[in-house]
Amino acid sequence: MKQLIQYAFISFLVSCNGVKKQEVFADMIVHNAAITTLDENQPNAEAIAVKNGLILEVGSSEKVLKLKGDSTQIINAEGKRILPGLIDSHSHFLRSGLSYTRELRWDGVPTLKEGLEMIKKAAEITPEGEWVRVIGGWTPWQFKEQRLPTPEELTIASPNRPVYMQYFYSAGIVNKKGLEVLGITKDTPDPYQGRFERDAKGNPTGLMLAEPHPGIFYGKIAALPKTTKEIEANSTIHMFRTLARYGLTSVIDAGGGGFNYPKEYNTAEQLAADGKLAVRTSFYLFAQKPKRELEDFSAWSNANKAGTNTDPNKEHGFELDGAGEYILWEAADYENFRWERPELPETMGENLEPVLKLLIERRWPFKVHSTYNESIQKILDVLEKVNAETPLNGLRWSIEHGETIIPETVDRIAALGGGLALQDRMVFLGDDFINRYGAKAGKFSPPLRYIYDKGIPVGMGTDGTRGGSFNPFVSLHYMITGKTASGKQMYDKDNVLTREEALRVHTIGSAWFSEEEKIKGRIKKGQFADFILLSDDYMTVDEDTIKTLESVLTIVNGKPVYGSGNYEKLGPKAPEILPEWSPVKLFGAYYKK
Repeated sequence: MKQLIQYAFISFLVSCNGVKKQEVFADMIVHNAAITTLDENQPNAEAIAVKNGLILEVGSSEKVLKLKGDSTQIINAEGKRILPGLIDSHSHFLRSGLSYTRELRWDGVPTLKEGLEMIKKAAEITPEGEWVRVIGGWTPWQFKEQRLPTPEELTIASPNRPVYMQYFYSAGIVNKKGLEVLGITKDTPDPYQGRFERDAKGNPTGLMLAEPHPGIFYGKIAALPKTTKEIEANSTIHMFRTLARYGLTSVIDAGGGGFNYPKEYNTAEQLAADGKLAVRTSFYLFAQKPKRELEDFSAWSNANKAGTNTDPNKEHGFELDGAGEYILWEAADYENFRWERPELPETMGENLEPVLKLLIERRWPFKVHSTYNESIQKILDVLEKVNAETPLNGLRWSIEHGETIIPETVDRIAALGGGLALQDRMVFLGDDFINRYGAKAGKFSPPLRYIYDKGIPVGMGTDGTRGGSFNPFVSLHYMITGKTASGKQMYDKDNVLTREEALRVHTIGSAWFSEEEKIKGRIKKGQFADFILLSDDYMTVDEDTIKTLESVLTIVNGKPVYGSGNYEKLGPKAPEILPEWSPVKLFGAYYKK
């Protein structure tokens, strides 16, 4: 499919070159801009012309405006910065979309006091039978107070509505009402590798800790009330509209626990088919149950060819691309730096081998979740053995996360033709990491500069939204500054990237993981017309302002999918947010003063 798309691009360009210049008119022209193209042959420009969803021309405003026809849409960028659309190489937005409008977001909230006030206001409008939910996108280190809320504080803020909060996969907190609804009592046993904090009398307080297994949280999230298909569809539309607002034009979804294929994917798939999903989406399938991974991937790969759009009438938009990030539960470790590093079980290797062989034989690209260097090395031992018998032969595969990976391990991945999908999780977890392992160990966790200079395929993602925030400008800020959410300088200057390098990782680099680095990620003739017009100049603003940037106009496939301010009327009108009591109506998706 990808090869057919590229052939279509070539045919399109040949046909354009074969027609007299004055007869080729653009569908859209954006001019008077400061454009960072990431095209090595033309790094800067002033204007873009779009035709049939592709970039027709890039250059000076004078040159590009010559392609104006009677029906060409002309957009004045007013001197603002245009970048290629950002691409998230590792996210969980399809799952998140189903509940987005029923969640309260603490992304970027500067004080715990303000966060608790938000819970109080949300609880006042949350109907009986529903929960106040704050799941992911925040860290206690972002607060002035630099601590988690207590269950008692949640009870004071919301005495009559249950509250469930989750800090990555390290800690969960419920209020008194939440304990009652979940039925957690003095007699409730601690779950596998998890613990309910208890008072002196043995009663659970409401604090739940992964030690280190995150399974303690999966059942609690699953117990939260479901909603209607209508609300799930509305919620997904608004989730993806928010992604477009923050500059994303493509995402790669890594599946997730409790998110079953194909049932839970139907909502987003139908929205994509109806042209209501703002952002291009590639997705990987996540094995749901331990011991059944081989059975799942055998069935899925029998029924589906990887790299195929789920709508056979469309070339791109909603595409099943392979297996991951849990291709084997035994091969996954946990990014809980508040607890000691987990060891992979001795049976991991023998159980991973048949899964890898199946995926390689059936040419299914795959992702492997792995946080610690020690885990990655053990996985590579297995992959190198399998590759000797069943060669990868260029099949795309990647290690996802890799916070403590070392240069020698990066070299082993490169030798096997793999990639490394990083995230900004150290923004949220870096202070925990330093507290456990020390500042010296944190300076090269991971070795960003070595990875980039090595030339290995590397992409950046958010791991949003039960983990990090959905906001890619937080990721860019992280790569450029090396700072955690508390403002701590985790990396020195020898382990950060320039603004252009960071942008390349979040665009062209991330496109590699869906085999699209030749057709998107740059503003270049013949590539997808996916680009963003920014609220401020990414290339020149002070570093900390980067975290506050948004797109004021987001173009996907040559069409506006989001607009604000002077460009609001260009984008499609958003449907009214459902449900009526949605916290998003009160507070939006990301904190603003």
